[in-house]
Amino acid sequence: MELLSPAGSMDSVKAAIANGADAVFLGPKLFNARRLAGNFSETELGEAVGLCHLHGVKAYLTLNTLVRNEEIGQWFRVLEKAYLAGADGAIIQEVAFAKLIKKAFPGLELHASTQASFMNWHGISNFQEFDLVVLAREMTREEIKETRIKVRQKLEMFVHGHLCVSYSGQCLISSLIGSRSGNRGVCASSCRKRYNGKGYLISPRDLNMADNVAELAKIGIDTLKIEGRMKSPEYVAVTTRAYRRQIDDAMKGRSRPLTKEETDSLRMGFNRDFTPGFFSAPQIIDERMPMNRGISLGEVIKGRLTLKHAIELHDGIGFWRGTGILEGGILRGMTVNGKKAERAKEGDTAILHMKEFREGAKVFLTSQNKGKDIFALPKIKVTVDATGSPGENLTVQAKNGSWAAASAIALQHPKQHALGIAALAEEFARSKDIKWHIEKLALKPSFLPKSTLKALRREMEEKARQACGPKREKHPYTLPYYEDARFAKPRLIVKAYSLESLREADACGVDAIYYDVFSSNVKEAKSLCKKAAFFLDTPAILSDSDIVRIESRIADIKPDGIAIGNWGLLNLKFSGERHGKYSLNTFNDISMSMLLDKGITPTFSVELSAKQLSQFRIKKGIYYAHGRIPVMHFKGIRPERLLTDEKGYAFPLRKMNGSTEMLYSRPIATYEGVLHLMDMGINHFLLDLEKDTTTIITAYQKILAGAKPDTSMLKKGTTNKTFRVGVG
Repeated sequence: MELLSPAGSMDSVKAAIANGADAVFLGPKLFNARRLAGNFSETELGEAVGLCHLHGVKAYLTLNTLVRNEEIGQWFRVLEKAYLAGADGAIIQEVAFAKLIKKAFPGLELHASTQASFMNWHGISNFQEFDLVVLAREMTREEIKETRIKVRQKLEMFVHGHLCVSYSGQCLISSLIGSRSGNRGVCASSCRKRYNGKGYLISPRDLNMADNVAELAKIGIDTLKIEGRMKSPEYVAVTTRAYRRQIDDAMKGRSRPLTKEETDSLRMGFNRDFTPGFFSAPQIIDERMPMNRGISLGEVIKGRLTLKHAIELHDGIGFWRGTGILEGGILRGMTVNGKKAERAKEGDTAILHMKEFREGAKVFLTSQNKGKDIFALPKIKVTVDATGSPGENLTVQAKNGSWAAASAIALQHPKQHALGIAALAEEFARSKDIKWHIEKLALKPSFLPKSTLKALRREMEEKARQACGPKREKHPYTLPYYEDARFAKPRLIVKAYSLESLREADACGVDAIYYDVFSSNVKEAKSLCKKAAFFLDTPAILSDSDIVRIESRIADIKPDGIAIGNWGLLNLKFSGERHGKYSLNTFNDISMSMLLDKGITPTFSVELSAKQLSQFRIKKGIYYAHGRIPVMHFKGIRPERLLTDEKGYAFPLRKMNGSTEMLYSRPIATYEGVLHLMDMGINHFLLDLEKDTTTIITAYQKILAGAKPDTSMLKKGTTNKTFRVGVG
């Protein structure tokens, strides 16, 4: 069982390695789901991967956001650079990229991110290109067990850290409210706000499955993943250390709960109270203030801190100044009762030598490390031979590898002090990560400048890192080119929620009608659909048992078409027309092509503006033109009918097959904007209508026919922001 730790900075990489991680996941500056973390430049990424490999730790690159058409080339260049730097695998959300990646980058592991929304084994089975799939955090114990039996791919589970209240990849609220898309790595955490004036009604606790590790091992989960690329290195150290112990015990057949000391240590690292998640708990919400709760040390008053708890050097310290962020890091120095000290007891007066130690700051103990430097990495032992004579280059050869390095200039005859093993050993002892042992020295009296010797040592260090990683060569690849493709005729599609609305839509002469596959009156609905094609509408959130029920209903009802909202239905055996819903997050031509090749007409992502859609060459898709779109999908049934935020925006809740959909505060209404879309070649439009069916359909029909109806009254209380703005 692999332990995978987060790394938002080089210090976090070191903390993960030093405390027992088998692998780390880290992101570039772009295209990762934690774009607000520190992340890594191209040079830093190479250094981080090399450091991991030197210590026998794998490094996985997170490229787990949706990608716009104009970004595809840059996305693949970022992946190529990481591949050549030795990254062991890539974690992606764009599932349609999988075949291209496997062909272009041989030997690279491919992982499906939790953002890809794999929540059932049917969906995983449809994507054999992936070596590993990160399961949706909403899956239950029994669903995970069944999935392990049914699929061949490795399975990964989040076991600790931040939880999303909405199914990952299925949250649009941040995007529609502020154009900050969770699918693009800049979520605004709307779930952490107060609602209904009561509290933090949809703010989840933090995940903690440390006591479930042995059971997960028995089930056959391959990788346990700790969330936290935006959290501190000390958090990474504490959580990695705790789960390392649990995994080691589980691998020996032992199961034990965390001790109180271990649990307290995890609480200090970061927590909003803990939950084992839906694996074994029906409820994950904590309505209290969603912030870290470390151990209070007191407040800085007149430049001094009177301690409420003992501390020592290398402990984690956090400072709260009312900014919404707990700042801080590792304590490297302090003055206690006027003298420098390594530790202080409760009641002592201290000055902590940290830049965040400022007047009025509330101070918290965020980790206790018992005087241990959490970044201290063990040095790797490498034995070498050194040979050379005046007029020749000094050559250093690794005994346990086929790599060597030679000095940039030839050895010279010594004028005074000859180069010997002591001087060589002194220079090579400067290595931070490697302990060099010079076993054989075949060196005739000679001299070499210190700068040249230093350069030789650094070259050997780099070659040692390279020798520990995979050997990669550049493979030329070609990104697909698509001819312009569009539908010949316009089409109007309506999603109806009642028999009366369906009758109205059918009477208006629309081309197709979606109706809930799980509705109790779905048979009657089909019988009432006289003119339009009748589609069974399937939810975005489906379990494997739901998929079996859908297959049965299709056989019984025999619809004209199916609207597919979940990867589990991708290869559904059905001879009628198939549409892909917005929940499949179709963001670019590659995704469009994949679905069309499977006989599925995609719906363009609702996060893309008209300008961004103009970048598509493939226009054979459906545009969500009107409706109150779901912006979050909650597991289970919520008791409220509305969630109203502190600004007064009300979000209706709707029950859907045992789950709850949170709808946008205002209906999307494109109206005349559809003419602009038609000019660019998009002419299939979906109207998602719960009321005013005939009125709204008639308005769109007139617009499509070239008339200019007065829509001013219809636009009241609506928005066309998705058409205008899109996401960055």
